[in-house]
Amino acid sequence: MPWLARLLPYLAVGLGLLLFDNAWLALIGYHVGILLVMGHSRAFGHFRYLRPVLHPGWAALAWILSCLAGLLLYLGWDGIPLHQALPVSLVSLGLTGQSWPWFIAYFALVNPWLEETYWRGWLSGPSKFLVAEDFLFSGYHVIILVQFVSLAWLALAVCILAAAAWFWRQIFRKTGSLFIPAIAHLLADFSILTAIYLRTALL
Repeated sequence: MPWLARLLPYLAVGLGLLLFDNAWLALIGYHVGILLVMGHSRAFGHFRYLRPVLHPGWAALAWILSCLAGLLLYLGWDGIPLHQALPVSLVSLGLTGQSWPWFIAYFALVNPWLEETYWRGWLSGPSKFLVAEDFLFSGYHVIILVQFVSLAWLALAVCILAAAAWFWRQIFRKTGSLFIPAIAHLLADFSILTAIYLRTALL
């Protein structure tokens, strides 16, 4: 089952985006898959790691960096060689002006808790070093980003995401809780998606 758990994001996101051209289907399919795989493996106990444990130093560092992700994306948008048809592509994936706010809300409020429990709480170990799961977590994002950015920027994004996965895992290792990483993940998702929404609305 662990091998299927690691493959699941690639299957769910790949089918949702590449076969059905629907961001909602990709995201919800991914989340349903997480719950099904964890249920089958009797891994729901890992959700206990979401209990609130607050370490001010780690929280401040993680949460500020996460907010900066969206801010830097917004400010540096014009310097990123994005595909010209980006707004049209987003609409074709079901992300219209009316659905974007709902997508951002669902993504930010649901996705971080599931992903942190799944990737950091269940699949990853307590290593101080980069592990395969850090890259597997970042790797499935390639399916999303490859449609919009060049290979050089894609490689940079994968490295940043792997570093984020490693960093959040270290906070979990230090505090014994996924609360700070989950909030950091939430802030990163919200700030990045909001930056994309605002920037594409201006095109």
